[in-house]
Amino acid sequence: MGNQQSMTNRMAAAAMSNVLKLTKTQLLELRDASLVYASTGSADPSSDGPSSPMIYRSDFIIAMNEVGISAETDVDVLDKLFTMADRTGEDCVELMPFLVGLSPLASLKDVRTKLSFALELFDVDRTGYLSYDDLLDVLMAINATASYFGDTVLTPQQIDDIVGDIFESTGSQRIAYSEHINEMVSHPLVETFAQGEGSARYSPGD
Repeated sequence: MGNQQSMTNRMAAAAMSNVLKLTKTQLLELRDASLVYASTGSADPSSDGPSSPMIYRSDFIIAMNEVGISAETDVDVLDKLFTMADRTGEDCVELMPFLVGLSPLASLKDVRTKLSFALELFDVDRTGYLSYDDLLDVLMAINATASYFGDTVLTPQQIDDIVGDIFESTGSQRIAYSEHINEMVSHPLVETFAQGEGSARYSPGD
């Protein structure tokens, strides 16, 4: 775990967690508060994908105020990440991937702890299980946040490879994620990402 700690410190996104006052407890509270204001549906009318909770910036700001996220730096960073996640320009984002993308900023711990928290945050109903698409969403969200801070990151295909390898080892459509966290953390591509040695670099607008 000490090695994992040193790996995360090589990334700008991980370093940001030392600057922000955002805590894991606050982020869990922010999730629950945001869900009260979120609406079910797609911000893209042409989307054929499943409906998911969407939240507008004005409602997200209310939720932040309700859970006491008021430090100027925290508010500024979260606002900028909201803008990055707003793919339609309608001041609206898909709530859960957005919040999961914030999860590394609320933990000073090692890769295992950060990933465990991200999975817990995504699992709103506390089932302990995630589907293939759920895990893909979690890893894509973390990857997107790292890219915003200028870190080299993984390609979408590499993330899909990680998820494919995890699910191939189980032969199941859903996994008990706590039982596979060590397998995730030790995956060569996850280690590459944690070391800040990804093969892709994106600008915030990509």
